[in-house]
Amino acid sequence: MPVPTDEPVWWGSLIWLIGVTAVAFGIAWLSGTRLRIRRPWYVPMLFALTAGLAVGYVAWLGVDVSAVVTARWGWGLLAAALAAILLYAPMRRQPVTRHVQGRQLRWELLWEGGVYGVAEGVLLSALPPYITWQMVHALGWTGAGGAVARWGLPIVAAAAVVIIHHLGYWDCRNMILLPITLALSVLTIGFLVTGSWIAPALGHVFMHFEATTHGVEMPPVERPVNAAADRRTRARAVAA
Repeated sequence: MPVPTDEPVWWGSLIWLIGVTAVAFGIAWLSGTRLRIRRPWYVPMLFALTAGLAVGYVAWLGVDVSAVVTARWGWGLLAAALAAILLYAPMRRQPVTRHVQGRQLRWELLWEGGVYGVAEGVLLSALPPYITWQMVHALGWTGAGGAVARWGLPIVAAAAVVIIHHLGYWDCRNMILLPITLALSVLTIGFLVTGSWIAPALGHVFMHFEATTHGVEMPPVERPVNAAADRRTRARAVAA
């Protein structure tokens, strides 16, 4: 995994990790719960924020962005394919909530599968473990404890960001968080094993492809209006 020549302070990476976590929750909460922004507008917002965070951190770290993107790309492709195979059956067991076909299906495979998949793969399964790995490296931990930290802490950090991000969506505040976290942890492990950002990014694209073709609606899901509460509000307004 590419490391900087002049090692930045470890707590700088910690601040970046906290910032990434806050942005991951904020974009989900604002779009999916607060402002109810629909996916066609949400996806470019998420992609822009993710790209800004990733490029910003790598630049701050002092590592060449192209070196990070192309590092061990062949192993990254292999890991993404293996992750897609491992996660195929669990994705097929998800309940079907929508049916898309024809031109709409092709558009969603490109936009929600490709663009959305890359953005989430980087934000949730590449950037948090990469930052955490660099933080452990900067601390200079060695031996068995250092090895455990280099592998364990990035997985824990990525899982935490996944959970916090999905808590921003009103429809993900339930047990669905468990399979989501486990599935994305597979991509995180693929990233750590290969050192390639392609593994989680492309692996997440494959997951979104499967979700789209299977008929699973991805967040943010439009929040239904409480009809009963709406009727009571209207009745009070009329009475006033």
